[in-house]
Amino acid sequence: MPKTVPRFRVLLFQLIAAQACYYMIVSIDLTLTGLVGMELAPTPALTTLPLSLIVVVGTACSFLAGHAAARYGYRPVMIAGALTAILGGTLAALAVATQSFALFCVGTALTGGYRAVGGFLRFVASEYAPPAKRERALAWVLYGGVIAAALGPFAAVASSSAVAVPYVGSCLLIAALGFVALILAATMPPTTVAGTEKEPAIQIRERIGNPQFLQAVLMLSGSGLVMTLVMAAGPLASAHAGHSAEVGASMIQWHLVGMFAPSAMSAQFLKRCGMGATIALGGVVMASGCAVAVFSDAGWALVLTLALVGVGWNVLFVAGSAMLLRSYPQGRGAKLQGFTDGITAALSAGGSFAAAGILNGVGWGGVSLIAFITTMSVLAALGWIAFRARGSQVGGPATRVADAAPDASRTEVTAR
Repeated sequence: MPKTVPRFRVLLFQLIAAQACYYMIVSIDLTLTGLVGMELAPTPALTTLPLSLIVVVGTACSFLAGHAAARYGYRPVMIAGALTAILGGTLAALAVATQSFALFCVGTALTGGYRAVGGFLRFVASEYAPPAKRERALAWVLYGGVIAAALGPFAAVASSSAVAVPYVGSCLLIAALGFVALILAATMPPTTVAGTEKEPAIQIRERIGNPQFLQAVLMLSGSGLVMTLVMAAGPLASAHAGHSAEVGASMIQWHLVGMFAPSAMSAQFLKRCGMGATIALGGVVMASGCAVAVFSDAGWALVLTLALVGVGWNVLFVAGSAMLLRSYPQGRGAKLQGFTDGITAALSAGGSFAAAGILNGVGWGGVSLIAFITTMSVLAALGWIAFRARGSQVGGPATRVADAAPDASRTEVTAR
């Protein structure tokens, strides 16, 4: 049974700080890895290899991290992830100093391993929170992203010239943030390992047909795909349209604010209006942002599009994470969490990689239309799953009650 931490608010602040470290490292990677790759790569074809390694290794490790958390608990996984950030940042700094492209690839790959565990921070909050506050605690952790949005790009640029050799300081900053993350992880109380109470983590095959789990995976991965596709293509579209660098910076800034600032409001809306209304709100906001971009590539339209897509992603991310929490008994979802984050990371990576090619092929309007159609398709699929689930509930209540019983009993025991 998950144990409630007496000083839960202190833990929540630790998790928010850890989330800020996580997204600051992500921000530095996105801002500078491509530039360093361009300087060190022996051929232009390998320029994006270091950034690709971050994504690929991070995606693969997401699945492994879920199984490790189910067996050993979250804290050892968080500690291991922070160590990979420290080692990866240090090796990357050494690589830049010695102009070694191969070593830089090793360093970025290790940093990708750290990115695999950052998503678990919101779930740690949900495991310690009282049952009635799990979803709100999860949303509060996302506010670490607001801190990173404000400080990350500035810190990346400032640290890049802090050492005589350009970009060495940025790599060392990644290692320093990893060290802070290590301290935060080491001082967190250990979450209960499910196996120690003879209640092992829920297997993926046990939930593969569960409507809530399917909706959670679809919501998180689908919104992640649309968000990264638009985010990756947006700055390129701005440059193609002849806008200034300031417009491009404003796009990313407002996009990041939209991604994280509404978290508490999204959770409150979910609590007051229900899951269906929250999904509809997130989908409509995201689709509206895509629709604006279909008709205009003016500077204001680009900024508005990325801001709306960021807000829509936030609403759907909070709703999808909450739906995932509802698909398993508290304390037994580590494998499901890792699987969902892995699928989401894989599709998001696909959107990021495909963005430039799609933009060159069909233009910004075409990219936006694809994103709009994808958003509406995800909403339609979510509605179909919900419709089928309601039909199943009417046709076979015994089965539905049996499936929900573990969650209800777990909530009752935890509440006591």
